Amino acid sequence: MQEQDVRFGDAVRTRRTRLGVTLDQLAETSGVSAAALSRVERGLLSPSLRNAVAIARGLGCELGELVEREGAQVTRAGENLRFFDETTGIERLALARPSPDVELLAYTVPAGATSSRFAAHEPGAREIFHVLSGRLEIHTSRETITLNAGDTATLRVDSEHWFKGIAKGPTRIILTVLGP
Repeated sequence: MQEQDVRFGDAVRTRRTRLGVTLDQLAETSGVSAAALSRVERGLLSPSLRNAVAIARGLGCELGELVEREGAQVTRAGENLRFFDETTGIERLALARPSPDVELLAYTVPAGATSSRFAAHEPGAREIFHVLSGRLEIHTSRETITLNAGDTATLRVDSEHWFKGIAKGPTRIILTVLGP
């Protein structure tokens, strides 16, 4: 028995029982046999990626919710996924994605730089902008907001939106994206 198979099986069993779903019902919704599901839950069978995704969907969740990571999730300085826009000079660092619906980003926006226009997110989605230094102007179809260092704004982002650095120097922000 592999430790990760046992943890995955425990997560499947815990979610299934919390939902009040029987093995037969999960077999029907996932397309994975009840016998195989039983072996998965006991850590005796390592499912293929296709079956693991099917089990997660059958339980109404993302695979990542069943694949538990031990301890804290730490990303060391310099290990962040970095995106740099050569045209605008805007830098984006992916800081954390603790769940499929939550993302934490850090931006450095040069003076006068304007981000690309972000497409509308799903209805109910929000973005939280916190300005660490500088000044930021945020545009949505409903309003334009100006934030100074230390300010925080929570916005609905179910329409096109973008931002612009309006300080004399670079603006640094933390952006939290929250799914519906």
